[in-house]
Amino acid sequence: MFASDKYIQCHVDSAYREFAAEENIKEVALAAGFQNPQILRNKLSLKHTHRLTVYELVKIVKASGNRCIIDGILLEVDCQPSQPYQDWQQAESQSFEDCLSQTYVELGTLSAIFSQVKQARGLTIDKRHQMIKRLNVLINEFRQLIQRVEDKCPISPLVEMGSTHSRLKAAS
Repeated sequence: MFASDKYIQCHVDSAYREFAAEENIKEVALAAGFQNPQILRNKLSLKHTHRLTVYELVKIVKASGNRCIIDGILLEVDCQPSQPYQDWQQAESQSFEDCLSQTYVELGTLSAIFSQVKQARGLTIDKRHQMIKRLNVLINEFRQLIQRVEDKCPISPLVEMGSTHSRLKAAS
């Protein structure tokens, strides 16, 4: 009956634009095994009906190391962004303080982007992509911190039972 004035953001389309803007498509296409770089350009173009297959997506992510399209797909289905295994392996070799410092750095970077948007009094597509990218990195940093805390500070059943027993004793 009435047209909805709600804006629906297609995360996958935004991710395609971001990937095309960030990467050298010719190099990625050749490294991913496309016969012609124009094929990849067409598949990343929102105007063309031909889209990437899952296998092609895997090849270009492996060739470029850029997971923004995968993250766009995950956002589209209401999931958290991806995180490569090497991030976890690298975090395991860092101290807790180093991981926490890295999180502060990412938060500072995100804060600087927010300040730029506030000063410009508007959000451009580029700033939006920068914010989403920094937020994804920050989410991954927080995941690593949570994992570190869970690994280093496990809850011991004996400690829990002891404190519960002393609370029950004090209450009676």
